[in-house]
Amino acid sequence: MTDLESAIRPAARADILLGEGIERQAVKTLNAGALANGWLIVGGEGIGKATFAYRLARALLWSERPPGCDSLDLPQSSRAFSLVASGGHPDLFTAARIYDEKKERYATEITVDTIRELTHFLSHTASMGGWRVAIIDTADDLNRSSANALLKALEEPPPRTAIFVLSAAPGRLLATIRSRCRRIELRPLADNAIADFLAREGAATGEDAIRIARAAGGRPGFALSLALGDGAEAVNTVEAFWTSACAGGDISTVAQRLAGKTGDGIWPHFHAMLVSRMADEARREALTGGEFAGRFADLREEVDLLFTRGEAVNVDRAQLVLAAGRAFSRVYAAV
Repeated sequence: MTDLESAIRPAARADILLGEGIERQAVKTLNAGALANGWLIVGGEGIGKATFAYRLARALLWSERPPGCDSLDLPQSSRAFSLVASGGHPDLFTAARIYDEKKERYATEITVDTIRELTHFLSHTASMGGWRVAIIDTADDLNRSSANALLKALEEPPPRTAIFVLSAAPGRLLATIRSRCRRIELRPLADNAIADFLAREGAATGEDAIRIARAAGGRPGFALSLALGDGAEAVNTVEAFWTSACAGGDISTVAQRLAGKTGDGIWPHFHAMLVSRMADEARREALTGGEFAGRFADLREEVDLLFTRGEAVNVDRAQLVLAAGRAFSRVYAAV
């Protein structure tokens, strides 16, 4: 695990930035004993879904939680916090894409075998006598078989079980999965709130923090990963690509910047920010009644799929960027 991954790892984070009222409502539900078995936590990449899910998980697994407690906080010195942070809590199961040590990359999907392990986990009594908690990070990575297996787990959950299903694209999930979960939506936050958050984290201050906050699109987790990694360079690279590609210009310099080992730290941020910016473009066009909203939405889908599939089979990133540039040129030439 890299230093960046350690710094932003949701399971170990005590600080979180949420929209007004979200945690208050969660605390109220928890104190009332009305916690649903299935929860669907939705929001953009890096908005805090996993951090919030682990925060809820810790509160449920903290056996010393006082009745009527008015927050989800618990002491970082507590056993529940340290066990969740280390990934060693016996009553917490996380379903995620598996990392292949030989190939040095994550699998492209959450397999049905992983969800079967989850079902097996839920079939046993809680080791520490309380809740059993599962986190699906994220349901967008499920294939058809694993999604159907998760649906069965949601249909017949044992008592004192909470399953937190995370998704950045809930509309693509099985309708039956959505219907069996209580939904919490995390919305983008103001740039100044994110800039303050970055300053508290010691990640960025002043104009740097504001610039990164703007590029992050209201997502504090993404802003933190930008600030602690190669975010500044990624912001510049997205801007250079956007300016040239929309005008049908030469993007070969940008493509080479992202190729090979030199682009490893920039690429994930470049991918995420470019897709986010295209989505914003489509939304703005739709809100103003523009006739090209559908084309912009299709472009976002095409480029995101191009990058995701290309990464999965190790296509040269320079070639992916050049292909994305051609897609941009086709759309913007017609606008």
